[in-house]
Amino acid sequence: MEEVEKIDKRVKDYLMNVGYERWSIAHSIVNRTFTITSNIAESINAALKAARELPVTPSTSYLYSVLDKDKQRMVFLKDRTCSCRRVQLDEMPCAHAWAVLKYKYIDHIEYCSMYYTRKYLLKAYEILIYPVPNESTWKIPAAVLD
Repeated sequence: MEEVEKIDKRVKDYLMNVGYERWSIAHSIVNRTFTITSNIAESINAALKAARELPVTPSTSYLYSVLDKDKQRMVFLKDRTCSCRRVQLDEMPCAHAWAVLKYKYIDHIEYCSMYYTRKYLLKAYEILIYPVPNESTWKIPAAVLD
């Protein structure tokens, strides 16, 4: 959270207010400490870290230029796209889009797919999945073995 706060205090405040159970998976470790991990959280952390120093230049109210390692990236807020194509692929802001959202003081939630919400995370686990029994107990028909 200290790293997030360095990048944008508003993001840290938002995450603290909604509670970690709404944006990550907490795992209890043997020594009873908690770490917060998920692929989504790691992706967001990486994009936030990369967005920290990216200069943003507005072209229109929806079109922005972001300079990233001598490459100009175009972020189209209205279409929710970026010329790097990460926004379209991941359906969440890339580093360039994060830089623009931060520049415009826009809440990132409206730029993330609904599939990253708690509701859809829970839906992924609502169907019971049975474990595969030990291979020694399998009864394989002779026709299959042949």
